[in-house]
Amino acid sequence: MMCFGGTDDATKAAQEAEAARQQQISGNVTAINKAFGNRTPQYEELGAALRERYLDDLGRQQGEAARQTKFSLARSGLTGGSAAIDAGRTLNREAAEGTLLAERRARAGVAELQGADEASRLQMISLAQSGSDIGNAATQTANMLRANLGSAKSGGLAEGLGDVFGATAATYKARQDAEARRRGLSEATTYANPFTRG
Repeated sequence: MMCFGGTDDATKAAQEAEAARQQQISGNVTAINKAFGNRTPQYEELGAALRERYLDDLGRQQGEAARQTKFSLARSGLTGGSAAIDAGRTLNREAAEGTLLAERRARAGVAELQGADEASRLQMISLAQSGSDIGNAATQTANMLRANLGSAKSGGLAEGLGDVFGATAATYKARQDAEARRRGLSEATTYANPFTRG
């Protein structure tokens, strides 16, 4: 009768090695999920930073649009009339729309970061489950989280709201053009009529 004790030892060693490998994978997946699970405060921080940046941009644009409108109305002799009331309504409507746009952009920036984080989390888990040597899972995950946050901040904070007060700017430009046409017509009339020249 042959002894198969060596085969039993090899099987047992293989089972122990596989159990250790599965334990390592499980530990890595747990570390990865834990690192990504602690991200909520950073999402809130990014949302607040983006919101502040966009609202500052909105305030700057609103101040500029209000000044341009005020000077345009004064030049045209329309201060205090219905044109001034209409201009004020347009400014207020655009400011309200700008506030909503700022909020949407801030939320979109946070959602973009969350999407990048989820893609990174799944990538790290896939590597861990494949048995690849990912080194220290916590360190690798922290590096990915840092890179995602840096990218979201630089992208979102560099991007402004765009021209929120477009209707006000268009009205201001139209008034400037009308003023220039009136001035041009007045000068043309003066030079065209030989009896008005000295």
